Amino acid sequence: MRYVALLRAVNVGGRKVTMKELREMSAELGYENVRTLIASGNLVFDAKKTTDAKLEVALEAAIEKTFALFSEVIVRNPEEWAAIIKANPFTKKAKEDPAHLVCLICKDKPDTKVIDVWLKTFREKYDRGEQLKVVGREIYIDYGPSIGQSKLLLPKKLCIGTARNWNTVLKLDAMLND
Repeated sequence: MRYVALLRAVNVGGRKVTMKELREMSAELGYENVRTLIASGNLVFDAKKTTDAKLEVALEAAIEKTFALFSEVIVRNPEEWAAIIKANPFTKKAKEDPAHLVCLICKDKPDTKVIDVWLKTFREKYDRGEQLKVVGREIYIDYGPSIGQSKLLLPKKLCIGTARNWNTVLKLDAMLND
């Protein structure tokens, strides 16, 4: 079965993970057809059918051993990835400006009540028209015209996850399905 694994917070702030070494490490775990996409920790591979959680634990342990750093890993299978794409509430943004649409893929379902309280406080101080919607385990964020000028930065306590822009989401979908 094919899977996508997303590493959190690699190749930023001195947390170096080369994609070549990540592919080699994954192959040593017994995964096949291992490929990466850009240097931000996107991994697609084939493995025996198992749970996302078991793959996450195995990859996290191997990353810590290989690179001497801890990185949370979020795994999804092709059906789950397709559901992420289908659930996107910002379809117009996805077509017209996918670089400014981000999907935060979380390990667990975020607490929408806590996010709503945080979002209300954010809007009172910094609102520039950003939109945010929680669907299942994902948080979709439309940053409007500029991610760089937005002050929208979700506190880490809201979820363990990692963000990818919509272009990357679609490229990973193509890799999962080729």
